[in-house]
Amino acid sequence: MKKVLIITGGRTDTGLVREVYEEYKPDVVIAADRGMMASREIDIVPDYVVGDFDSGEAEVVKYFKSLFETQGKPIVKAFNPEKDETDTELAISLALTLSPKDIVLLGATGTRLDHTLANIELLYKPLAGGVNARIIDEHNVISIHDKDINMKRTEAFGEYFSLIPFTETVKGLSIKGAKYELENFILSSGSSLGVSNEFEKDKVKISFSSGIVILFQTDDKRLVLKGKL
Repeated sequence: MKKVLIITGGRTDTGLVREVYEEYKPDVVIAADRGMMASREIDIVPDYVVGDFDSGEAEVVKYFKSLFETQGKPIVKAFNPEKDETDTELAISLALTLSPKDIVLLGATGTRLDHTLANIELLYKPLAGGVNARIIDEHNVISIHDKDINMKRTEAFGEYFSLIPFTETVKGLSIKGAKYELENFILSSGSSLGVSNEFEKDKVKISFSSGIVILFQTDDKRLVLKGKL
């Protein structure tokens, strides 16, 4: 299974980047624009660096270009800043050309809520291609699903989980094994009913007949990732 780690330009705690890198053991690393600075700080040499480099330090870009001359990587793909895609979308599109089975994104959340929301929306691209993808930060693991979800308490990333409709409606939604269960419910946009659920039993099953749902696994404390990636 080819695993791709994308480090992009939002909030990147270097401790988390190192932890995910060591635990996830990616086959390919892509640094998107400012994500290359996080890579540099913990001495990860990405396989690819992509972006318009309008927010990256020139010295770091120069460093990675020099590595390509001596090591053959990272491959630097530069784009005009006046482009239609964000750097994160460019990185995801590149990742999908590599026939991955799983993608993890770091630095996809932060102070820019417009970028955070757009990055969550971008998870649809891997989903449409049959590829698992997750956004991870210190307190959240975010994924989107068009099929039933089975979760084990021992493998859950956080204390809570929330369901937000990605499509206008998610029909036939049932939740079993949770503190707040549902049976054949229609979850619609504009509702907060799916927010902040908890495990009641060791296994939770989320099923639905149509639609796409965003799954947030969250914890107010820092997530424990060891053994779960």
